Amino acid sequence: MLNGIDPNLIVRGGRISTDEFNEVKGIKDVFAIGDIASMECKKYPKGHPQVAQVAMQQANTLGKNLLRDLNSKTRKPFVYGDYGSMATIGRSKAVADLPGFHFNGFFAWLFWLFVHLMNILGVKNKFFIFVDWMWYYLSFDQSLRLVIKQKSPDENIEADKL
Repeated sequence: MLNGIDPNLIVRGGRISTDEFNEVKGIKDVFAIGDIASMECKKYPKGHPQVAQVAMQQANTLGKNLLRDLNSKTRKPFVYGDYGSMATIGRSKAVADLPGFHFNGFFAWLFWLFVHLMNILGVKNKFFIFVDWMWYYLSFDQSLRLVIKQKSPDENIEADKL
């Protein structure tokens, strides 16, 4: 529970109910975007999907609206533009579900790489990420990249007793 936010504003999935400007309902000048926000509308009665595109578009709209506020202009409501979905499903395999166009396989995988690389900020970052991706692809690196919680000292003592 977040202090200062009416528990009635916490909706399905622990999301915070917002208006069409991403302002938390009933709290002036407090905003929520992305996965934590639940903005209900006709097309998305349970809130927008929890994907990066929604968060990025909300951030863009909110930034412009804050500038509008500073210049005493009227805010514009957030309208989500669904550009489609993509996912990698294995080595050199992906699926792409774009408006009016669906494809899969190697071409979809290349398209996924391109789209994600273009969303990285800075030429230097794009270059190094591209080199990393190529290294992992060409070297068949299968590292899992797992994050594992370290045991506390008390847990180690209990394990020793077994």
